[in-house]
Amino acid sequence: MKVRLSLLIAAYAVMAFGCTKTGPVVVTEKNTMTVTSDVVTESFVGNGPQWGGYDVLNYLIGRNTLSEEDWNTLFERVSFMRPQYMRIMVSRGWNYIVNGVYDPSKSDAVLCRILDYCQKNGVTVQLGEWGHIGGSSVDAEWVDDATSFLKYLVEDKGFNCIRYYTIVNEPNGSWSTVDGSYSLWQTIVKAFYARMTAKGLSGVRIMGPDVAVWSTSETGWVTNAKRNLPDEVQAYDVHAYPTDVFVHSTDFLNLAKAYKAAIPSDRIIMLSEFGFKYGSNSANGIENAARISADGYAADDSQMMTYDSFYAVDVADATIQAMLAGCGGVVYWDLDDAMYNSDAMASKKLKKWGFWNIIGKEAYGRPEDEDIRPWFYTASLLCRYFPSGSEIHNVELPVPVISGLRAVAGFKDGRMTVAIANSSADTCSFSLRMEDGSPLTGIKEYWFNAKSGSLFEGRTDSRGLALPLKENESIDFSSGKALKLRMEARSFVLITNID
Repeated sequence: MKVRLSLLIAAYAVMAFGCTKTGPVVVTEKNTMTVTSDVVTESFVGNGPQWGGYDVLNYLIGRNTLSEEDWNTLFERVSFMRPQYMRIMVSRGWNYIVNGVYDPSKSDAVLCRILDYCQKNGVTVQLGEWGHIGGSSVDAEWVDDATSFLKYLVEDKGFNCIRYYTIVNEPNGSWSTVDGSYSLWQTIVKAFYARMTAKGLSGVRIMGPDVAVWSTSETGWVTNAKRNLPDEVQAYDVHAYPTDVFVHSTDFLNLAKAYKAAIPSDRIIMLSEFGFKYGSNSANGIENAARISADGYAADDSQMMTYDSFYAVDVADATIQAMLAGCGGVVYWDLDDAMYNSDAMASKKLKKWGFWNIIGKEAYGRPEDEDIRPWFYTASLLCRYFPSGSEIHNVELPVPVISGLRAVAGFKDGRMTVAIANSSADTCSFSLRMEDGSPLTGIKEYWFNAKSGSLFEGRTDSRGLALPLKENESIDFSSGKALKLRMEARSFVLITNID
């Protein structure tokens, strides 16, 4: 279990994290981290999780929706997270075809419950179809049904939180329904755009190409879409599942920058699926495979390191890099283990990537699996305190640059957030300063220090939700003054005066 530090031992927590605040000091040495006036993104879209699915609940728990208790727990946790952006994927068989007949009410029990939450809480939604129907061509009836379903959600149900739409998940992959064919994907996009236009769905923009990337070799999908689909594709997105080695270096930052550079300058690009896939021969990869085998209910496509506290810091490191590269936001794969099982409908093996398994007790006899996992701590804060519309600023790192140390800043309505991750195995000390800085009040400091297994040092409440180590603080960043910080190995800090 995670270590939950109470207010009564806050003084001990400061010592444990190694964070020292000695008062305003004028900094001239090179060992400074500087929040610059360099704007990376003028209007950030926001971070959030992939939600949706739950299409095999009937098999797993004997009904087609979650219990009210489970829904309320989900809404409570997601509300703390305050996601600004969410990706939700659908398919004809799961969502709007019943016994061969179009029936969108099939989605009322689960999908519409999630969309209702998004609508009421101002969450921007990227909806999409997992795959196409028609083989090497395009099935016109499917296009008509899919766009009718979109119209049903946006107009009949009033979910105008749906702002973006993707067609075919990861079309560059051999596992996709288009089997890596760009030309087929382009044909499908054109067909969708024509039907969406005919049905008056002007408020929903097609986003693409939704490709999975490991290198810059897939930028051709982006440049081809930019050239061939200038009217149809109004926003861009990619998926990434890097290794820890790739992220701890500057390789991931450079990868994200390459895809950002490939899109039109007036468009956004989202990292719309993100998670880690450790190398199969690495220590983490070998451990992951062993845990999948030992679990009994984990599908082969699972990331068992979500139970470990270091994963929380790795995710923070990668998120910060994506933001520094100019991405409009990151979508974490995914919210809940219970959303997807292995590809066989009659399988209790789940694709375990989530922050929890909301049906751990009732379907698996594992009530502890419903608890919040460590990586929710960092991911939730990176959603909550970088609100939509934030101006994202670059942060200069101390010299010499420490591998694995990363930071980003966001400003909105006169308030600011700075997030810092140290994914390295070394402790580092530096002074945090701000160009054109000023005195700030109402500051909260969240500290997370990964320990062995699922253990971490970081304050949480009884529900497992993050609490600040310090609050109602004042920091003077005027006239070169700075805050001295010391970060342990594999740690994360977020400093904010956003409510």
